[in-house]
Amino acid sequence: MITLYPKAVVLTNSHPFGGTDMMALSLAAALQGNGYEAHVVNINDADLRRHLPTLQDPQVELMITTGTLPLTLQIDQMPLWRVVAGKTDFVAYIIDAWPYDYVRVASCRDFLNDWTRMPNLHVASLERNDAGLIGQRAHYFPTGAYSAPWRRGPKAFGDRLMIWASANKELAVTRFHDDFESTIVANNPWGLEPRRIATIAEALRHTTIVHGLSAVAYAFDEPVQSLVRPEAMTALCAIDSCLKRYRRVKVARALRGLPVDFYGQNWEQHVGGTESFRFCKPDPDHNHAFSHICQHYAGLVNFDPNFGHGTNERAVSALAMGIPIANNFNVRTDDAIGCFPYHFSDESIRFAAEKVLSHQGPVGIDARHTWEYLVRNLLSDIARSR
Repeated sequence: MITLYPKAVVLTNSHPFGGTDMMALSLAAALQGNGYEAHVVNINDADLRRHLPTLQDPQVELMITTGTLPLTLQIDQMPLWRVVAGKTDFVAYIIDAWPYDYVRVASCRDFLNDWTRMPNLHVASLERNDAGLIGQRAHYFPTGAYSAPWRRGPKAFGDRLMIWASANKELAVTRFHDDFESTIVANNPWGLEPRRIATIAEALRHTTIVHGLSAVAYAFDEPVQSLVRPEAMTALCAIDSCLKRYRRVKVARALRGLPVDFYGQNWEQHVGGTESFRFCKPDPDHNHAFSHICQHYAGLVNFDPNFGHGTNERAVSALAMGIPIANNFNVRTDDAIGCFPYHFSDESIRFAAEKVLSHQGPVGIDARHTWEYLVRNLLSDIARSR
C-alpha cells in the first residue's frame, strides 16, 4: 500500500544568528514540497521530551540534520541514529568544511564510523570537493537560497556595495595566527623544517585554488587524499582558518576607495579609517535579515569559506533577490547571470566589484538554487544509493 505524505524530521539546534533555525524551516518546507509530512525538532528545546514520540515513530522515513551538532542527541544514552528504525534514512548534513566538524564534534566521528557499515546512514556536504574526500557514498547537497519579500520603494543605497561577513571570527578548533608561517609552526604534526614551512606559506599566499584543503595539498605538493589524515585534521583546520582570514582581509583591502558597507564584526582593525567604507549592524542581527538588506544595494561582494564547488547561502540568496554579486571563483555560481567571479588578487577583486557596481543588466533567478529542487536531487541520490 502507498504511504501518502510519509513523515520526515529535520533535526536542528539553536544558532545565535538564526542560521540553523532558518535552514530547518527551509528544509521542512522543501520536504513538504516533495510530498513529505515534515516536522522540525530543535535539540535545544527546553521541553525536548514532547518530541520523543516523533523521534521514535517507526513510520518516520527520513531524518536530516542541520549540521553535526544535532548528532549529539541521545535517547536512553544511545545516539539517535542507532535508535531509529532501520528503514529510516538518516542524513547528517555537514554545512561547513568537514574537518572542523570531525575535530570538534565527537558525535560526527562516531556517525562517520557507523556510516561505513549502516546502509540507512547518509552523509551530505554542501561542498562537492569535501563530499569526495569524506567518502564514495557522501552526497553533494549545496545550500539553497533564502528569499525574502521584495522591497517596497527605491533602493536605499543603490550606489554602494555590501559585504556580509565578519573578520577574526573563523570557526577555529585550535590556535592560529594572522600569518601562515606562525600558524604552521604552531600546528606542525608533519615535523616540517623552517625552509619547507616558508615555501608552503608562500604558495598559500599566491594560490589560485579556491577549495581550502586542495589549496593546502597543492602547497604541500601532496595529494589531498593522503594529506587528510586523522592525526593532521586539527592542523589542517588551523591552516584553513588562516587562509580564510587572509583571503577576507585581502578582499576588503583591495576594495579601498570603492563605496562598501560592511555588515559584520572586527573589520575596523583591518580596514578602519577608509573613507569610502562604512561599518554597519543589521537590525535585527539575524541571518535572514540579509535577504531584506541586500535588496537595497547595487550588489554584494562575497567570499566563500574556502569552498570551490558549493557556495555559502549569501551568494545564491542575493541572486535569488535579483542582486548581482562578485564572488570568488566557484563552480556553483561562475556561470550565473549577474555573477562576476574573481581570483584572490587585487586587480581581479576590484575588476569584479566595479562590474557589479555598474551592472545594469539582468540577474538570473535560478530554480536550481531553491531548496525544493535541491532536496529533490538529494532524495533521488539517496534512492539510487540503496
